[in-house]
Amino acid sequence: MFEVKIIERIPSVAEFISLRTAVGWRIPGHAAAEKGINNSLFMVCAELREEVVGCGRIIGDGGFVYYIQDIIVLPKYQGKGIGAKIMDRIVDYLKKQCVEGTIICLMAAKGKENFYKKYGFIERPNDKYGAGMIKLL
Repeated sequence: MFEVKIIERIPSVAEFISLRTAVGWRIPGHAAAEKGINNSLFMVCAELREEVVGCGRIIGDGGFVYYIQDIIVLPKYQGKGIGAKIMDRIVDYLKKQCVEGTIICLMAAKGKENFYKKYGFIERPNDKYGAGMIKLL
């Protein structure tokens, strides 16, 4: 078995772009990626033998709206509990930061909804909330 370390740190832009590429996500470009990760409220990297094999971050206003973003694990390491370790660290951070009335949002990758349900997230639309929406430029 291997020992993955979850470290609170911002990945390099190259590491971040490499992770997004590996899972087939759009690449925002070097400058946009750098600005985005540097403006994150919280970020962790999953490291295996000093290689970044995953990451996760939180963006938002730092007051009462938080958004979990870019939970990424390299495909060859998916299904081994690394995503759960990343989410556990993110949830620990949020428990310390959030006040009553805080909203925590995320958009699950297709087929990954059940992973987030384990952390108490609900699917939309439902009887109370409309569909989540997105616009890509």
